[in-house]
Amino acid sequence: MQLADLSWEQCAEYLAHDNRVILPIGATEQHGRHLGVGADYLIAQEIAQRIGAQTNILVAPTLNYGMSHQHLDFAGTLSLSPTTLSAVLQDIFQSLYRHGFRRVLVVNGHGGNQPALQSASTILQNQFPDLRVKLFQWWLESEITRMVDETLGAQQGTHASSHETALMWAIAPHAVHTERIAKRDAPVNLSREMDSPTRFREKYPDGVMGLDPSRADAKLGQMILEKAVLLGISEMENWL
Repeated sequence: MQLADLSWEQCAEYLAHDNRVILPIGATEQHGRHLGVGADYLIAQEIAQRIGAQTNILVAPTLNYGMSHQHLDFAGTLSLSPTTLSAVLQDIFQSLYRHGFRRVLVVNGHGGNQPALQSASTILQNQFPDLRVKLFQWWLESEITRMVDETLGAQQGTHASSHETALMWAIAPHAVHTERIAKRDAPVNLSREMDSPTRFREKYPDGVMGLDPSRADAKLGQMILEKAVLLGISEMENWL
């Protein structure tokens, strides 16, 4: 069920028997020369909607903007500052709580959102002790990591590389621009130094970090998607 499709009265009827809600959040940011800038929110939205459809849990509208400052040197990236994103999330959590939602599964599609999500949930859970928030990030799930590693090889880090490209093949193939794929690996050298937009672009000139995106296909993307949905369903159904 989609919150956007319900009237306020239908929403109140839902809350009379269930206090769970799914909140997808992503980003609008560059994903290499070959993926649309909406990749993060499109993936989070698809996973969230499939979880909701199979559990009859309400899905809130997707927050399409996130903290994407390190990608601002690439055209099309639209970023919120960390403080703005945290404030927006606090307002959303507080609105959900006011109406009776007590368990929120955040399906996050962008790693850069994690600090703001942790900050917002900490502040709100301190204010409302019975508010419960779970953070679900598909790329950190061990079963998905193992699946990708066994299929494509282990990765030190990734952005717009093979497994994100695979998911986009499965979810929004129209936003995969095959002719622009860089057919090469973009090795990730781990460092303690934080990236600025300039340093990120210097290290990854076309915006891709990780394994060759051309190795991705819709079959792998569908496997990742189905596993992510199953894991998300388990999180909700076993949340007592």
